[in-house]
Amino acid sequence: MYARVTTFHLKIDKRKEAIDIYENSILPEAKQQKGFIGASFFVNKNAGKFISTTIWENMEAAVANQRTGYYQKQIDKFIDLQVVVPEFEGFDVPVLDFNN
Repeated sequence: MYARVTTFHLKIDKRKEAIDIYENSILPEAKQQKGFIGASFFVNKNAGKFISTTIWENMEAAVANQRTGYYQKQIDKFIDLQVVVPEFEGFDVPVLDFNN
């Protein structure tokens, strides 16, 4: 598995709007992407820092949707909320567990 971690610095007063965008627009589209496994969205409400983590079957699946423009389209949904340009990193995921 592979994780793409995107860090956003957004306007603090736009927290609810950012969460709505992620939950109602980004997640439904992500679920349609080949190789997508899941996602999480972390919010530091006091710092205006937001972290999106998407999990993919492998690095090739994550990179493939970047090449199609899908990833940039999702980033652009936050353009009016941004303080600085988002940063992203990729990580191998050797262990992933959820206690349901």
